[in-house]
Amino acid sequence: MSAVAVRVLYFGIVRERLGVSEEQVDVEPPATVGRLMRRLTELHPDLAEGVASLRVALNQEYVGEDASLADDDEVAIIPPVSGGTCV
Repeated sequence: MSAVAVRVLYFGIVRERLGVSEEQVDVEPPATVGRLMRRLTELHPDLAEGVASLRVALNQEYVGEDASLADDDEVAIIPPVSGGTCV
């Protein structure tokens, strides 16, 4: 069984820290979001410390780490959003 190729989109501070807005990543089977996240921390060690706070959307739907991946899926990595002030 061959690796699954997914398109990973980065947003916010993650995009700033990595210096890329998207990339293709191959995930070995069984391809899941959890396995993808482990692969991303191998490729980008800076992600490791904050990976637990990231949200993941698979084809524009929020999912957990057990969600299965297929070729050409779009995976968005979304950091927590905070800030703003009340006036």
